Amino acid sequence: MGMLTMRYLLAYYSGTTSQWRCLDTNLLPQQIDRAEDLAAALENAPMIALSWMLERRPFGSYQATVDGKSDECVMVYELEPTAASPLGNGTDYVGPWLEMFMQTNEPIGTIALGAGKPISKEAAIGALRQLASTPLQASDEACQQTIGCMREYAPSAAVHAEAPPAVKKQETA
Repeated sequence: MGMLTMRYLLAYYSGTTSQWRCLDTNLLPQQIDRAEDLAAALENAPMIALSWMLERRPFGSYQATVDGKSDECVMVYELEPTAASPLGNGTDYVGPWLEMFMQTNEPIGTIALGAGKPISKEAAIGALRQLASTPLQASDEACQQTIGCMREYAPSAAVHAEAPPAVKKQETA
């Protein structure tokens, strides 16, 4: 077994979702030997960074100072290299756990974030209107699967609705 690499918890406040989001660096494909390597590791894993941050932002350099918690930086916390991750595969919402973690642990530094690229609201609304104006097609495979699920569910729901549970009379003393 090789040397244990460093492990970090990265926390970022997403203005988009109005919540803190976190990433265990164990989920990154690249080994992290020091905190200064974090920005490059995030740049090398753009899909992981995007699913974590829910937006694309350029990563600045790591700073071993913390000026305050804001959505302009990523907070870096050190984790035990061999401890089990409370984050699972990174897709579960762990907001309460993260808030408690952040209250009881001090960050070791931050990674500056560049400005995000704004999404054109007109283009997004136009695409949404186009999707909404296209009627569902019964021949579409997704529609067929949904209808099949509804057919499978309907008989079992009717059976359960027709057979109410038996009620037993309680004996009184």
